[in-house]
Amino acid sequence: MPTFLRFLRAVKAPAASLVVCALIAGIGVNCRPAHTPPATPLLAPPTGPLPSAANSSTASAQIAAQLDALDAGIESDSGAAGSSPTPEPLHVIVDLPYPADARPRAQDPKQAAAEDEELARWNAGGSSGPNSASSPSSFHPGTRVVVDTRPAKRRAGAPPPVPPRGLTYQRVQAQARSNGYWPFRQCFERGQRDKKGSGGETRVAFSIGTRGKVTAARLLDSKLENAASAACMVREVLKLEFSPAPGSKLRMVATIQVYPGDAESPVVPDAAVVASLPHGDFDPEAMRARVTAKQAEFDACFAEARHSDPALWGRLALAVILEIDGSVHRVSEVESHFPSASATRCAQSLLASLIFPSVNGKPFSFVMPMRLSPNPELESSEAADEDPSTE
Repeated sequence: MPTFLRFLRAVKAPAASLVVCALIAGIGVNCRPAHTPPATPLLAPPTGPLPSAANSSTASAQIAAQLDALDAGIESDSGAAGSSPTPEPLHVIVDLPYPADARPRAQDPKQAAAEDEELARWNAGGSSGPNSASSPSSFHPGTRVVVDTRPAKRRAGAPPPVPPRGLTYQRVQAQARSNGYWPFRQCFERGQRDKKGSGGETRVAFSIGTRGKVTAARLLDSKLENAASAACMVREVLKLEFSPAPGSKLRMVATIQVYPGDAESPVVPDAAVVASLPHGDFDPEAMRARVTAKQAEFDACFAEARHSDPALWGRLALAVILEIDGSVHRVSEVESHFPSASATRCAQSLLASLIFPSVNGKPFSFVMPMRLSPNPELESSEAADEDPSTE
């Protein structure tokens, strides 16, 4: 790609000497040093005959004024180019705390699963270290689900299946992927909480009736460690509906591949445990206010860590155990895996020094979560690298 150098910045000769050179340029004299770049049209003398001795002083003054104005413009451009925007100050986001083992979670299963995936991404965080969980470009925190469908095999000697009218095989696969993704994913994730496994493939044979509904489904085989997950997927296949309705019954086979994500799934709070917790006088806003009163100190903890690692970001969830009087008995990290040990220790020390409102006049445990967003300067530079217009 051609590079255009701004030679005007290099021209720093006194105006008087340039005027003399300009006046005698017509007789072929070259006053420029050997290293000086060629003069641009803006620095060239006015066209036409050389001025006479009578008006040479006037011409010199005009040329000098032109050069002064040009030099002032160059200085202005140089200042604008040399200056860089002041980086935004680092600010740690302090989220609302919640009682231990009672993380708020959406009632809708799909929304809850989506929020769990986002929380898993934040809990993993990121850094410039090669061992950072989110460093690989293939990093994906959520459960991976791939659904494929095909016509069921006919018995030996049977004629090949006639292409269906209305509901094509391609539409069956597209709708099975769209409508089955979340149900199949939730089957696997519920099973993972009971018995963790490496995932695998499950095959289900099913039939679609002339009204577009699945009329029958049975498990062919499954490589999942938890048999309950495979049985759940069969039940979800039975709930699928397809449109437009086929002209005749379709016999299909679904292959469902499900694998855990790269980030650790957040623990889902037990509803019974949450209901039994003595919330009482626990005031999340008042608890957060005690932390935000020391916002500058918490920002400094993360700013120092960000200075050492510009790619640092993530969620830090700290479990705080309060004494009866609201003083802090112990602080420890839970749920998250913040990539900076120094920032974690610094935040723990600050929390331990605070006095919180007493809760029910008894010892109480709660989680104080805070987040450090990704570095905006790195994001903007990466976006510029990916922008084809900058090449």
